[in-house]
Amino acid sequence: MIRQNKRSIKLRLIILIAVCMALVPFSLVWYNTLTNIDCNLAGSLSNPVKIGSSEERTKSCSEQLGFHWIKFFGINGAIYGASLIAIIANIRKANKS
Repeated sequence: MIRQNKRSIKLRLIILIAVCMALVPFSLVWYNTLTNIDCNLAGSLSNPVKIGSSEERTKSCSEQLGFHWIKFFGINGAIYGASLIAIIANIRKANKS
């Protein structure tokens, strides 16, 4: 069996952690953007053309916002969950050695 270099495993782990930490600001900006979206269209619109009723636009906005929240949690869960699993697997592997 070929023995892996422990130094390369630690380097990969450090790179993985660095990439995850680099994605934290992106996640925070995305979260703040989603929380600041207001689907209430009570204010005056600058566009004089009526596309549909305000109820239809509010429903459409709410549906799209819900879909964006699902994407937010799914993508962030995959990124940070996979990283956490990789870190735990490396720690277990190091403890067995």
